[in-house]
Amino acid sequence: MSKNVLIVGGYGMVGGKIAIELLKATSWTIYIGGRNLDKAKDFCKEKDLHPLLIDVTQPLIDDQILKMDLVIMCLDQENTAFAKYCLESGVNYVDITANYPFMKEVEQLSHMAQNATALFSVGFAPGLSNLLAKDTAGKMDRISELHITIMLGLGEKHGVGAIEWLLDQLNEPYELQNSKTKETVYNFSQKKRTTFQRFGSRSSYLFNFSDQHTLRKSYPGCDIRTHLTFDVEWVNRLVHLFQVLRLTSLLKQKWMRKWIVKSIQKSSLGSDICAIKVEGRNDEKGKVNEISQVMYAHNEAAMTACITALVARKMMDESLPSGVYHIDHFYRLEDFIPFIPVEKDSF
Repeated sequence: MSKNVLIVGGYGMVGGKIAIELLKATSWTIYIGGRNLDKAKDFCKEKDLHPLLIDVTQPLIDDQILKMDLVIMCLDQENTAFAKYCLESGVNYVDITANYPFMKEVEQLSHMAQNATALFSVGFAPGLSNLLAKDTAGKMDRISELHITIMLGLGEKHGVGAIEWLLDQLNEPYELQNSKTKETVYNFSQKKRTTFQRFGSRSSYLFNFSDQHTLRKSYPGCDIRTHLTFDVEWVNRLVHLFQVLRLTSLLKQKWMRKWIVKSIQKSSLGSDICAIKVEGRNDEKGKVNEISQVMYAHNEAAMTACITALVARKMMDESLPSGVYHIDHFYRLEDFIPFIPVEKDSF
């Protein structure tokens, strides 16, 4: 059955890849939405796609949205107005954001959903990281610690939005809630050595990916934290040094941000590798039990697009409850592994 699907930010790095994935796999009518109609038209040229002018920062009363079966959001938003409009209007909503404060706000709107499902945590991280953590926890009778480490390859051509989000986090402290304590921490602090069998050891650091926060609701007695590392080790150490010396405040300067974004996009450092390692642990009768799983892939943006497209297809084929949820509420790792280009190690 044909569906109407709107991809907001559909001419961006990830949004464009989602559109192509859905174009190949479905007969849906796909709209590419954004504030720049010319960019949307250019992207849609010679493809069976339809451009649509939409600005989610403006008050929205739009019949075009009401005819959609699904909206896929590929932009970070400053408020929940658009998500609220979709939920109240009975339009299903998928969001690839990794921004937990925004997710938390939308979760408060769950009761407003009128025969509509909103699904978060649908990409590589968060998303696949949630599913791997869920799978790891399921292999133990009891779980007391879950440590997630995300490796990103500096050789991948990351989109501007993704780079800017990472840079923004370096100046934003966040609360790390454990089973017994709560502490305020900074991104790229508290070094941890993480070993990837295929690449060796890397310095990884705390980072405010949303998976650690949303998973805590499913495993309330478990200490969960997410770390980030890059495939080039000296870059990890340099970023950490900048954090220690508080030089990250320079990122608040527009000229500095612009220069760093361009430098990263032009960089020939590293590879396009991406990986997720989840380490689970418990302590029973004085005996420490540990299990680790790693998933390797290439091109994090392409992985996010592939997973998001699969989630969209599953949502349209299934009858899901109204409200706001995350990928691990409905799905398991094995629902995706046969259909995504990943390799897995367990030990």
